[in-house]
Amino acid sequence: MPAGLAPGPRVGPSSGAAPVTMGADVIVVGAGAFGCNAAWHLRRRGLEVLVVEAVDRPATQATGAAAGFVAQFSSVHHSEWGEVEWGMQRYGIGFYADLAGRCGRDIGFCPCGIAYIYQSREGWERAQVAIEAARALETQLEALTAGRASEVVPEIRFERTAGTVFDPTAIRLRAGDAIAALAAEVALQGVRFEYGAAVEALLGAGEGRIRGVQTSRGDFVSSRVLLATGAWTRPLLARVGVQLAAEPVVVARYTTRPLAGIRRQMPMLMFSDSEHRFWIRAERGGLLIGGADPKPLPDDRRVDAALPPFVHQLPGDHAIRMRENVRKVEDILPALKEADIDEIKAGMPCYTDDRLFAASAVADVEGLYVLAACNEAGITHGPALGRHMAELITDGETELDGSRYDLARLSRG
Repeated sequence: MPAGLAPGPRVGPSSGAAPVTMGADVIVVGAGAFGCNAAWHLRRRGLEVLVVEAVDRPATQATGAAAGFVAQFSSVHHSEWGEVEWGMQRYGIGFYADLAGRCGRDIGFCPCGIAYIYQSREGWERAQVAIEAARALETQLEALTAGRASEVVPEIRFERTAGTVFDPTAIRLRAGDAIAALAAEVALQGVRFEYGAAVEALLGAGEGRIRGVQTSRGDFVSSRVLLATGAWTRPLLARVGVQLAAEPVVVARYTTRPLAGIRRQMPMLMFSDSEHRFWIRAERGGLLIGGADPKPLPDDRRVDAALPPFVHQLPGDHAIRMRENVRKVEDILPALKEADIDEIKAGMPCYTDDRLFAASAVADVEGLYVLAACNEAGITHGPALGRHMAELITDGETELDGSRYDLARLSRG
């Protein structure tokens, strides 16, 4: 591995760590949104759970840079997601609301809703099919009038928009803080965490039956291992001849200093027909801002999928571009005139061609499971996917249709 690379879920030779051996009913590799949600649901089913994490705390990689909004409507993934995902989104909203109420921490939770803003008449008209489909799935979408907009989202100049639809059930939270709170909760419930334990090998995988993991801190044994390692899942699986067609992509977003006129209850804003698909939310009195680059993506958004970097090594160019690009909608949200960069965070969500997750057993390795390919929706769907994996690992049967997220569909020939 390159000199100076931070510790991580490595797949190279043994580091020569002392042969310490610890066991558990199930080992979860990775303490991000997927891993901690899975650990919570596994522990709830009475299993002894061990979480091994390469770095020194939970929720540091893609989770730490997540947008942190959970909603029942997507203006991006609506063609791929259906009734199954809508149910998962509802579960996620309830899960985080409960967590916020019981954890005793400030996780940035706010039931503020989300407003989807359309700038062009054509974009607004095209959106009607997706809006009606969402309503058919019992999503409470309200097309705002000028009067209602002045009540719900006074921060925007409604007259400069072609239309705005509001989902009052959406919530927001600080993703890193929420998942750290979840990790603390499951630790109190008996889940063990081993930090600084970079995975070097999947024990027994070559013989077709998992026996545990070899890490930089020794071996951990179990007949069931769940890989929830984000961008590092693909190289870990590759070591045992299993392919995962999920591409890691750099995303960077930024926060501002506190700005005048930004309410804590301001709905999250999605500029749904913008070529940059800006999303903007309140954060500690200022704004958290992200968006998209037109394709083809710039080189700073790409990484080597076989050896992913860590978040401190990722460039912030994407966020810098968004600061300039977001000026295009200052006429709708005047606060953006002062929305200069205070802090940048970056992560590497992984995308599949069909924008669906990988959440299944690994067919050729008994006892090995995968929860990966978040498609930049891991916070929203993490609770339901964690429940799904707990059901699969303990019972072999799941409430969700497992074929929808089967790893086999993402194997390249």
